[in-house]
Amino acid sequence: MCGIAGIVSRKEPLQSGLIKAMLSSIRHRGPDDSGSYETRFTQTGMNRLAILDLQSTGLCPLIDTEHGDQPVVLVYNGEIYNHLELRGDLIRRGHTFRTTCDAEVLLRSYLEWGESCLDRFNGMFAFAIFDYSNNLLLAARDRAGEKPFYYYQDSDRFLFASEIKALLAQIPAPEIHLTDEFDAFEYMTGEETPFRGIRSLLPGHKLVLKGLQGGYRGVEISEYWNVLGHIRDVRPERAVDELEALLEDSVRIRLRSDVPWGLYLSGGLDSSLLAYLAKPPVCFSCHFDCGPKYDELRYARMVAEGIGSRHVVIQPSLQDFRDSFSKITYHLDTPVGSLSSFPLFMLAQEARKHVKIVLSGEGSDELFSGYVRYLILAHEQALYAIPGMENYKPLLDFYFGPPLDRFARILNRGRVSDENVKRLIAPHFSAFQDVTHGMGYTDFKMMLGTLLQMEDRASSAFGLENRSPFLDHRLIEFAFSIPGNLKIRGLTSKWILREVARRRLPKIIVERQDKMGLIPPINLWMSQTGKRGEFDREAYNKLCLEEWRQVFFGDKRPNPFS
Repeated sequence: MCGIAGIVSRKEPLQSGLIKAMLSSIRHRGPDDSGSYETRFTQTGMNRLAILDLQSTGLCPLIDTEHGDQPVVLVYNGEIYNHLELRGDLIRRGHTFRTTCDAEVLLRSYLEWGESCLDRFNGMFAFAIFDYSNNLLLAARDRAGEKPFYYYQDSDRFLFASEIKALLAQIPAPEIHLTDEFDAFEYMTGEETPFRGIRSLLPGHKLVLKGLQGGYRGVEISEYWNVLGHIRDVRPERAVDELEALLEDSVRIRLRSDVPWGLYLSGGLDSSLLAYLAKPPVCFSCHFDCGPKYDELRYARMVAEGIGSRHVVIQPSLQDFRDSFSKITYHLDTPVGSLSSFPLFMLAQEARKHVKIVLSGEGSDELFSGYVRYLILAHEQALYAIPGMENYKPLLDFYFGPPLDRFARILNRGRVSDENVKRLIAPHFSAFQDVTHGMGYTDFKMMLGTLLQMEDRASSAFGLENRSPFLDHRLIEFAFSIPGNLKIRGLTSKWILREVARRRLPKIIVERQDKMGLIPPINLWMSQTGKRGEFDREAYNKLCLEEWRQVFFGDKRPNPFS
């Protein structure tokens, strides 16, 4: 986990030291080291969280002066998990290394293979390479979008950073820009952000700017990876074995580090499976003592005891929520209508006292159909396949309607029309004929982004790195290549993942159907404070938006929690 930033001027030489204000605003992302590199028309820098090679210097940024007549400078956030394999390949090709850090592997991969190096990386990353010899900037973001990359350009300059707040250090008067997508989902998932002119580089995309010495014409953005281009044949009878092998290897390479690590453990299928695969020395759980609706602690304890792991349990309170709400809003950068951000920040705060890396189960629900809403549409479509129902298709169409329309209705938060939601999700949902894949791919391309944003900001706020084994690109490609009926069978979601889990986990964990999210009991807390009525999702979303306006725009609004 690091923080990167950069400036490229189109016309005038830059005033020295502008990059320092950008780096200062995101120092929390990399508390171990900080550095910058400046020329007349460019400035770049990074804050480093040291995970690999804790002793080497000159990594912040990493500068190569041996290839070409001018330097090549790398600023980098993330981890290349297959760096050992790539290092061996590069050594065989004549490269020598002065560090054991994956950052040097990334830079030398670029020097060896150019932009096509992206196809070789297995990891989470957002980076920028200033190649002064070729007078260009190459930036890229990992396939799933685990690491953020924001940028801004006007007639005079191009800016980029890991977090929007770093860009705001150079954009003193931002404008609010909320779209239909925000009204539909309570978050924004595409290129646009709630700050006008500030954009997000999409997952699996790269950005090229030509003209580092002044006079650049703009940026070229293209997609270097999409799972749709990596669908392959998977033999159903071998699928469980293949998934198990992929998961084992994904976990194995994500345990590469020179610092202590642990695992977020909920007691659900995903985190429990990771626990039995990784055998973490310490696990972290969040517990709300408010009845069975919020309580998974007994399952988490069972798993922690089963693998012999030390178990750290936190129990956040309403006062913790009050005390941290503004800070969480600041770190998130954008309003996110999800209550999960609060326990995520509390978990990260506690975890950082013990470790520097945590594993989490993010991505499994989107890849293997873990959300309950998937069951609704899957079962509706299954009715069409029942023998004898072919004559009743018009009746089924009358009750259910086309799958795209139904899924749009399910996803809609209610502040825009279903037609608007349908327009937003159609390009993703319609990419697959299989409805199960269509739902998962829509969430992978849209909802997953805001979940990863919360994970990233929560961990980076405390100098912690979060790693998600389910988001290995090999697993993503596998998940959308298998038949949909390996994900949902009858009333069982994540069927294939449960089959892997049966080989390792207690039966009671594998067969759990009472899926719980990481949701705090806000309604109960509100009733205990004497507030009347239910504090529903709409009210919480409004509160998040109002707090965001206050934090970033100075727009004072009353806080119902004060």
